[in-house]
Amino acid sequence: MSEDATQLRLRPINELLDEEFFVPSYQRGYRWTPKQVTALLDDLETFLFADPSRDSYYCLQPIVVRRRHDGSWELVDGQQRLTTIHLLLGCLSEVAHLLGKKPFGLRYETRADSADYLADPDPKLSSTNVDYHHMFQAREAIVDWFNDRDGSARIDLLKCLTQPSDRGANVRVIWYELSEEQDPRAVFIRLNVGRIPLTSAELIRALFLRGDDATDEEVQRRHRIAQDWDLIEKRLHNPEYWFFLQSGSPDHDPPARIEYLFDIFVRVHQPELADQPDDLATYFAFQAWLDAQEHDTYKSWLTFRRQTAQVLEEWFEDRILFHLVGALVAVAPGGRDASARVIVELLKARHGKTATEFNRYLRGMAWRRFVGQARTPLPEDSNDLESRLDERIESLQYDRTGPGPLRAALLLFNVAGVLGNRTPTQRFRFDGFKQNIWDIEHIRSVTEYIPGAPARRRAWLEHARDFLYSPAARSRDAKESEQLLERIDLLLSEDAPDKDGFEQVFNRVRALSGESEARESDNGLSNLALLDMGTNRSYKNAIFPVKRRRIIELDRDGMYVPPGTRNVFLKYYNPEAAQLLLWDSEDQIEYGRAQRDALLNFFKPIVEDTP
Repeated sequence: MSEDATQLRLRPINELLDEEFFVPSYQRGYRWTPKQVTALLDDLETFLFADPSRDSYYCLQPIVVRRRHDGSWELVDGQQRLTTIHLLLGCLSEVAHLLGKKPFGLRYETRADSADYLADPDPKLSSTNVDYHHMFQAREAIVDWFNDRDGSARIDLLKCLTQPSDRGANVRVIWYELSEEQDPRAVFIRLNVGRIPLTSAELIRALFLRGDDATDEEVQRRHRIAQDWDLIEKRLHNPEYWFFLQSGSPDHDPPARIEYLFDIFVRVHQPELADQPDDLATYFAFQAWLDAQEHDTYKSWLTFRRQTAQVLEEWFEDRILFHLVGALVAVAPGGRDASARVIVELLKARHGKTATEFNRYLRGMAWRRFVGQARTPLPEDSNDLESRLDERIESLQYDRTGPGPLRAALLLFNVAGVLGNRTPTQRFRFDGFKQNIWDIEHIRSVTEYIPGAPARRRAWLEHARDFLYSPAARSRDAKESEQLLERIDLLLSEDAPDKDGFEQVFNRVRALSGESEARESDNGLSNLALLDMGTNRSYKNAIFPVKRRRIIELDRDGMYVPPGTRNVFLKYYNPEAAQLLLWDSEDQIEYGRAQRDALLNFFKPIVEDTP
């Protein structure tokens, strides 16, 4: 860095108080956490109480600047530190006023009113944007820190911060001053590459908002890009939209979600660079694409916005495309990276296709995922479709197919059921679905999956006891219900329920609930549903009425339950059901028929001319 600097020196904070700093739009916003702010204050306190000599000083990390034509300084690097010092001086303003001290000036290109908010962080405005949120949180951390100390700490700290270097211990910064010929954006990128907080999105933003001298039109365009950027980022924080586009864990969301859209964009335009093993591969691929463009930066931004951001929003708003694209993203195994690859394939495939052709293409992709063969020929006509659909449903078995294909089939059934609903406002909740982990569970319990672990047996017995107290159990056999209650209480009194005793109670409770007789379709799709992992672990192989009550409780409490799961336990698919608490063979037949009909209607456009 030293070879790039026209000046390299130490400057006390006192010398900066009369300066004006300009934060350009290519900079990321203020992001220091309360923990970082408190750590700085603790360090300053340690320095103060170390009985420093007259010539000692506390040194902050480098501040990189370049002189602007109006006399202010463009802050190339060090915004986080200077903003925190500004907030600290603001909290000491009453004492500072007595000493004739005031904070240096800070102006922001992207949000001009941030300077006013920095001077007076209003809690009512703290949620209006992410910069205000972090500024307010930082100020609260400073206030809390001082509240835990004697009032003299304010005087001591202010004196240390603002004291000239020839009067005693003070705080200084490493000052790098760039020449006018140096590109501040290039220096910003070089300084920040390798730091954990820096992301491809922040570097790409710098590419779009670079430049100092510019015409009024160019300035307006940069502001327009910054505004569009913020709007897209805000849109991506809508859970329905975000989880429609990707299946990654919320714990690993990128700091700026727009980076996911740039990842998609460069996979379309620079696939050979986008997949490089580099944390900044998206940035380098986008920079290469941008450098190859013959038009200006603003038109390049419009290309990204129109070909990626706008298209994905149009798919989200269109009810049919929302369900087709959302289903393909949801059944792609592998998380966010797999989701991006699906969307890239779809963006490439849409070119040159009519709406009907693209609709058929999407359903064809879903068909191949449903049958588990990426290159299988599509059905040729309605008869072929029905025959192959029946064959695939018959082949999906809990005991031999594996969870992946079963989960994909059940998810497609759920999506197909919602899409087949003629109510235009009905949409599948991909956000509710993806924020949970879903297991495949039997609707009607089966003997071969009898709980084995002591904890599972105990949970099963406790749930069974609730059923035995119900009117449904008493009406079937009151005496048997009483005897089973006694047996369950005895088993629960043991540290680990006896295996043989448990199996006897297990079989008798299943007999009382009508689930004891074996059926050939016990492990087929018509006896399977999606349950959230927490519920499935607690209610594994519980009898139907126990699971039904649990589903109703979850739905009532506002937890997302896939519509197919909710409907099957409410007997929606068998409107002629005489008994709501028992799952008989007729219920299973009707559920299987509903699955087939929904999937058939979902895939029909593959062999028809209309969606």
